[in-house]
Amino acid sequence: MKHFKEKKRIIEQNPELELCDNGDFRIRRELVEGYEIIDTHCHLYRSLSQLFPAFLQKEIHDPNISLMDKSCFPFAMDLFDLDKVYFTSCPTSLGSIDGIRTRIKLLSGAFVINYATEERLLRDMDENGIHKALVLQINPPGKSCRNDMEDMVQHNKRLLTFGSIHPMDENIPEQIDSYMKLDIKGWKLNPHIWGVPIDCKETVALLKELAKTGLPIISCSGIGLPEETLRSHVPSKQTKKEVMTQKIDRFRAVLDQIPEARFVMAHSGCFDFEGIIPIMKEFPNTYTDISIQPAANIRRLIAEIGSDRIMFGTDYPFVSQAFSILSVLRATSDEEQRRKIFSGNAKTILSISST
Repeated sequence: MKHFKEKKRIIEQNPELELCDNGDFRIRRELVEGYEIIDTHCHLYRSLSQLFPAFLQKEIHDPNISLMDKSCFPFAMDLFDLDKVYFTSCPTSLGSIDGIRTRIKLLSGAFVINYATEERLLRDMDENGIHKALVLQINPPGKSCRNDMEDMVQHNKRLLTFGSIHPMDENIPEQIDSYMKLDIKGWKLNPHIWGVPIDCKETVALLKELAKTGLPIISCSGIGLPEETLRSHVPSKQTKKEVMTQKIDRFRAVLDQIPEARFVMAHSGCFDFEGIIPIMKEFPNTYTDISIQPAANIRRLIAEIGSDRIMFGTDYPFVSQAFSILSVLRATSDEEQRRKIFSGNAKTILSISST
């Protein structure tokens, strides 16, 4: 097994975890048996395939591969840290061995999505006691995976989806009408993948139209790379520009214009976590998912915002679902808080029925 020594160390330091045969992690079953967990932030190859050029559009069925090994997170196995955002530390030097590994992972780690099949997600959900998962679409201009996602949710009631419309698309009202005839639970925006700022006029115009549907809206929020990495020459100038499209302070101007919308700030601001609490205090129509956040940050959200506006999520397949489960368990001791975060709030905010 690849990285066996490092993974064994992780198990020794975190006895709530177990190692699967394929080298990924799962939470110990007895720790989650009493919860009806809903993962509100997942991705599959089929939900992102339209983003890739034709020669890269290949779904790979390999149940024996470790998704953790393929992902860009952690930056290097030696840097894995459950107490950090995205469960990874940064290398002390980008010229070090870990620094070189970080560069490689940032370049290649996005291709983990090719291994994220529907069958693999369902198996990993079973391994971690997860009942339902929300698979989020991200579509480029003029393209859509809506038919694939509609087929998926119709034949598997454990999987749900949100619609995705690009801010630069034509005929947006017609696209909204088309989606509303399908089985979607809300709308997904992804500024940094699109390279379109959350507060530009096109995105705001789209958000106003989406808000009219009454369905919740989720957008990635915050800087997706740590400051140390952004200050280096590892990310390209284009990447550095793209991650700023969803900087936390840009959301204020947006939220002022859609005060009635249920707006979910995904990832709790990523590496921009410090900015999300003031915004959530200012705008009571905002919610967040805690995908990729460590226990300490979840604990702060509960203390300052309360547990009613927090949903469980993982950013699968980029992060093991077990890590986010363990973060919630460590951040909470109150059973009511756990049940709200694991599933109760998602049922209310996203109008999801019980399993």
